[in-house]
Amino acid sequence: MSLDIAEDLFITELLEIWETEAEEKESAEQSRQRIAKKMAAAIKKFIKSGVVTTTGTAATQTGNMT
Repeated sequence: MSLDIAEDLFITELLEIWETEAEEKESAEQSRQRIAKKMAAAIKKFIKSGVVTTTGTAATQTGNMT
């Protein structure tokens, strides 16, 4: 998937994290820990959603990286 397309999904995921945590009644430290873990997972998912396209063989790659 193009990162341009994935950006909207990433933003939605981040908003969901903040909205969910805004409703939590636990300590701020516990909330920060959950937010950090969920954001790290969202960033990892966003980065992995990018597609690299090339032409050629494993030994002779040509083409633009996307």
